[in-house]
Amino acid sequence: MKYIYFFTIILLTLLSSCSEDINLTVAKGEAKIVIEGSIENGKFAEVMITRNSALSEAVDFQKILVTDAKAWVTWGGIVDTLRFTIDSFSAIPFTYRGSIIQGQEGQSYNLTVIADGRTFTSTTTIPALVKLDSVWWKAQPPNTDLGLAWAHLSEPAGFGNAYKWFAKRPTKHVFFNGQPIILNRRFVSPNGSTFDDKFIDGKSFDFAYDRGYDATEATYVKNEPEKERGFYKITDTIYIKFCTIDYAVQKFYSTYEQALQNNGNPFASPVTILTNIHGEGGLGVWAGFGATYDTILPPH
Repeated sequence: MKYIYFFTIILLTLLSSCSEDINLTVAKGEAKIVIEGSIENGKFAEVMITRNSALSEAVDFQKILVTDAKAWVTWGGIVDTLRFTIDSFSAIPFTYRGSIIQGQEGQSYNLTVIADGRTFTSTTTIPALVKLDSVWWKAQPPNTDLGLAWAHLSEPAGFGNAYKWFAKRPTKHVFFNGQPIILNRRFVSPNGSTFDDKFIDGKSFDFAYDRGYDATEATYVKNEPEKERGFYKITDTIYIKFCTIDYAVQKFYSTYEQALQNNGNPFASPVTILTNIHGEGGLGVWAGFGATYDTILPPH
């Protein structure tokens, strides 16, 4: 107790003695190119390319969007040049998309991006698919009509497997503040939804996730009843996308999620997000997703 008392005295003394106004100039960080790309089994590559922005500045999409980049994916001697397109179902509705190479299980793909006079490269693999055994909804006490999405996984023996969970509810068109908007446009991941088999290798177990938060729907979410946030309703249809990923992709998403959790916590240790993008001034991820899909239907 005397240590707490002593610390309080010091803190109050420091606060009471700080009367001088301090003006801080926040230095701008190094200009970076941020790449978020993926290729999934049975689908073409998609890549979003942006520039970083200083925390002290308002986000200006005209400045951060890179609309004149060159990007291509290569596999087995085939080159797929990605075309700049507008896609309202992406987090940022401007994406570079392939049209020739579709992802295949067990194959590796090379990405090259040229943006702002710099070249960035990366390689990713779509690992062998691992399917969930079963999925279901279960109430989260004390609630009876709000709960989580559950699944059972029989994890294959052999260290080195890694996974990522995505989910969404059916796409919904609504009017909000007098404007038409689309809800549940894309699969999103809750924090902590990336994991490897370090502690679960060869085991069979149940696990659950809450409803992920889509930052592009932030304004609408504020009008949801607070008790419903993060939960699925008993009447919800839930689409689940369960992906196998390689080690480098797992490290990126795990460190990214940890950084999100630590955001705003002055006592948390700083986290270095481990990118698999190569090239000076490059950040982000080029991810191969071995995706399987499941659906949880509401009880009749």
